[in-house]
Amino acid sequence: MNAPLQLSRLRVEQLRQFRQGFELANLQPGLNIFCGPNEAGKSSLVRAIRAAFFERHRSSAVGDLLPWGDSSAAPSVELDFAFDGHQYRLAKSFGKRPRCDLRIDARSLEGAEAEDHLAQLFGYGFASRGASKTEHWGIPGLLWVEQGTGQELREAAQHAREHLHGALQSQAERLGQGAAAQVAASGGDALLSELRAQRGELLTATGKPRAELEQAAQRVQALQQSLQDLDLQIARYREDVDRLAQLRSQHQRDEQERPWEQLQQQLLQAQQAQTALQQSEQQLGEARQRMNQLQNQQQLLQRQLQAFAEQERAATQREQALAQASEQLQRAQAGLAPARDQFKHSSAQVRQAQAQLQQSRQAEAARQTRQQLEAAQHQQARMTEALQHAEAAQQSVAALRAPQAQQRPLTKADLDTLRKLDQRLRELSLQRQALATRLEFKLDAGQQLRLRQEGQAEAESLAGQGQVLLAAPGVLDLPGLGRLRITPGGQDLDGLEARWSEARAEHAAAMERLGVQDLAEAESRFAAQQEALAQLKLVEQALALSAPQGLARLQQEQADLQARLLALHDALAQQAAGEAATALSVAEAESALDATQRVEEAARQQLGRLEQQHSAMEAQQLQAQRELELARAQLAEPGRLERQREHQRQWLAGEAELAAVAARIETLQASLDRARPDIVQQDIARLQRSVQQMQQAHQELAVQIQLIEQSLQQAGAQGLDEQREQSAGDLARAQRRWHELRLRAAALDLLCRKLDGKRQASLARLQAPLQQHLQRYVQLLFPDARLDVDEALTPGLLQRGVESGDFEALSFGAREQLGLISRFAYADLLQEAGRPTLLILDDALVHSDAQRLAQMKRVIFDAAQRHQLLLFTCHPEDWRDLGVAQRSLR
Repeated sequence: MNAPLQLSRLRVEQLRQFRQGFELANLQPGLNIFCGPNEAGKSSLVRAIRAAFFERHRSSAVGDLLPWGDSSAAPSVELDFAFDGHQYRLAKSFGKRPRCDLRIDARSLEGAEAEDHLAQLFGYGFASRGASKTEHWGIPGLLWVEQGTGQELREAAQHAREHLHGALQSQAERLGQGAAAQVAASGGDALLSELRAQRGELLTATGKPRAELEQAAQRVQALQQSLQDLDLQIARYREDVDRLAQLRSQHQRDEQERPWEQLQQQLLQAQQAQTALQQSEQQLGEARQRMNQLQNQQQLLQRQLQAFAEQERAATQREQALAQASEQLQRAQAGLAPARDQFKHSSAQVRQAQAQLQQSRQAEAARQTRQQLEAAQHQQARMTEALQHAEAAQQSVAALRAPQAQQRPLTKADLDTLRKLDQRLRELSLQRQALATRLEFKLDAGQQLRLRQEGQAEAESLAGQGQVLLAAPGVLDLPGLGRLRITPGGQDLDGLEARWSEARAEHAAAMERLGVQDLAEAESRFAAQQEALAQLKLVEQALALSAPQGLARLQQEQADLQARLLALHDALAQQAAGEAATALSVAEAESALDATQRVEEAARQQLGRLEQQHSAMEAQQLQAQRELELARAQLAEPGRLERQREHQRQWLAGEAELAAVAARIETLQASLDRARPDIVQQDIARLQRSVQQMQQAHQELAVQIQLIEQSLQQAGAQGLDEQREQSAGDLARAQRRWHELRLRAAALDLLCRKLDGKRQASLARLQAPLQQHLQRYVQLLFPDARLDVDEALTPGLLQRGVESGDFEALSFGAREQLGLISRFAYADLLQEAGRPTLLILDDALVHSDAQRLAQMKRVIFDAAQRHQLLLFTCHPEDWRDLGVAQRSLR
């Protein structure tokens, strides 16, 4: 059995709602649940998988894949999956840039070749033209369940029947029942074939009439239809006579009463009322405009009056601010002198600490130079030792690499290829020996025969006792008697001989290319090569440890270190000459300097804050003085008091006019509300349509009267009653002929069904593996129940205790549940036969109650132990107890 199918990645782009790239990666071998609300793209992803396999990349019937409103898009689908130890990647795009690429490990296929390869692998076909249909989908069409089609199994199984029979046939041959399977699939004996042929002249395979029976039925139907048409024409003629009288009476009454004139008068009154209302609306608009003007004027006057009051308050506030600023300036001047004295004292202390630090640093530099010199001397000793080890390792690497350069290296791929060629040659040789003609001979002493086989340059001498295998025609010379021509027989011997010769040539070419005599020498050489590489790796690791950056770099580092030693000696000689004794260390001198600097910085900051505060107080006093002078100037401006009084008078007059305008607006609005202009407008539209409809109906009534009069004149001249009598006679004769043919077809159909029953025993043995898989799942849903498989390999009779019923008679939910169970059984059967299986369920089991859904979860979980199953749902809460993490599409 082949390794199960494993889909690992799905990517779509420019496909329906997925305008940007969307990818589902890291798909698991068993159950995968994808959830999302309606319109999230679940069915679009299922459609993408179907299109990747079922649709030709150059098909023009994939318009449903395009994003809505974007006819220039190029929908694309990428799939990664593994099967039977091989890795597959399918990339397909449609529309403006059609393309199909299939990579199988390192092998690549393109276009129709790639599509045909996948169709043969998965068991489906393509439409000769147009979009792919259900009859082309084969095995995937059976195992990939679209939304709302779980209960529709029979048609999908019919389209996949050939592939299912192939799986059953392989199972039967594996179990030693090949003969029984061939009998069950042969179609019956000669008598059944003859009877089916006769039945086929009258009925199709599904029981529908054909040929003469169909023609007889069509003639009966046509005559019945003709008779019905004549009866309908006669009845219509009589109805038209009555209808004409009614229409003439109605038309004459409308001509006398003329009801549309009264509606026209009502329309004129409504239009006059609308004109008056429009004048009132105009007056209301003018009043509202005047109110807006008055409101804007009042707001402006209010702001000006507020500005006068604000000037008076500002003058008082400025006097208070000037007094406060003068007091703050006096306090700031009092604190400046002590702060300046403190800053001078701290600055002198900092200069003393800096001189002490300079002396400490000179002494510390001399000590550090001595330490660096000692460290460099130790480093020089270690580096000298490392250089010696590195030079020795470099010589070992060169010694190990020399043999590798003289001989072509053998790779793991070369060895695997040679093993496959050797295995294939051995298998073909065994088949050749099994199918070749075996010539055994035993000759008397001194006797000799010569045998020449086709394809051999020289004849072979036969003497003594032995045997020869003849895979090709040969000529045996019999001294003194003549020649015997021997032509070997057997299944596909010529083709086998050609494949054996081809395999031997490929095997010899591979050994010559690799420079070996046989597979054993290649494996021995590969092992020696691997051992030498391992030793070389160890020596290279030792060289890397001694000289991580290379031997030349290590030698350069040693030279650099020697130069540094000389420089340190010179520096120490210069520093020792000027080194002076000091009482403080560098750290103590730096600490003392840091303390004095902090004191100086604090004094500087304090002085700065006081100076800044003094400057701010001076500026604040000056600003307060200027603002007070400006406020007093504004209060003393000529004419200010008169303008304030005039604005107050204008504001009071505006308030009075505003109240009067508001009252007028309220009166006009109330009048319009009572009159309802919208209702008046509706009355005008209603009356206009009513007048138009009445006048149009009156005109159409006159046209109908004229048409009926013409129709009655034509029908009166056709002789309908005589035609009906003749059609009735023809119908009676056609019905008698149709009845005779139907009885013959029924008799042949009954006889064929009786004979077909004799084949059920062998069919039952052939269907046993499928029945076993199906029964295993049925027990999880209906304990102690049995679901039989019919001849079409679809569910038939369901037996539960003493009750039984056909699959098609079950409820919608039960048929959907058993339909999914049957698909799981098909998948088990196909997997045992080495076929790829992938189960897809799009919003399945939405019609199942809680108890049945819980039982079906057991079935789904069990099937997912053997197959990869993709479940798309908009009800994630129903699938939380299946032990796998749900993946949201949004």
